[in-house]
Amino acid sequence: MSIHKTLLVISFLALSCHAANCQGKSDVFKKEVPITWLGLDFTNTKLIGDRERFGSESDVRHLLEAWNSLILQEPDKFDVAKAVGRAKLENVVEVTNEHNAELDVMSMFSDSEKDYLHVKPADVEQIIAGYDYKGKTGIGLMFVVESFNKINEEGSIYVTFINMDSKEVLFTERLVAEPKGFGMRNFWAGCVYGVITKIQKKEFEMWRKKYFRP
Repeated sequence: MSIHKTLLVISFLALSCHAANCQGKSDVFKKEVPITWLGLDFTNTKLIGDRERFGSESDVRHLLEAWNSLILQEPDKFDVAKAVGRAKLENVVEVTNEHNAELDVMSMFSDSEKDYLHVKPADVEQIIAGYDYKGKTGIGLMFVVESFNKINEEGSIYVTFINMDSKEVLFTERLVAEPKGFGMRNFWAGCVYGVITKIQKKEFEMWRKKYFRP
């Protein structure tokens, strides 16, 4: 192939990618690239121990939505934007709220310690592929909750960056944190806060070194 034709092919591919709003791992670390906050997913979540305090099915459903709402209501505390190097994020938590509303929440309960770390990255990819992103494009950020474990007082969350155009996972990393606070909502929201704090203080920079390609 001639140099001229090669350049044409490269230009075509670049334009095609731009038109499709192609996003790669490196774009997560570019401040000028917007990120959309999609909220907390509970598709494969296990709530381990403390069954009685979670209450009825209706109570659990309310909690799933309340955790998403709290992050929006207290942005100074749950500063997801700052954690991922952005001045602000677009918030489209109805994506996860509507998805979570269809889940069989009573199947989330467990008393088995083996259910603490039971989700694999391939499971996260399957979850992400099954979402309706409401026509949103570009990079999305979702916290895929693996478990809230009262037995050892720790929660596990996959921090997941998504190409919403293709429904593909750009990368996902598991982080664990301790819950803190009074009441079921605040107690496990404390775990989410702990994960956000870890991202801001250390993890985002570590991921930059791992995934960023200039």
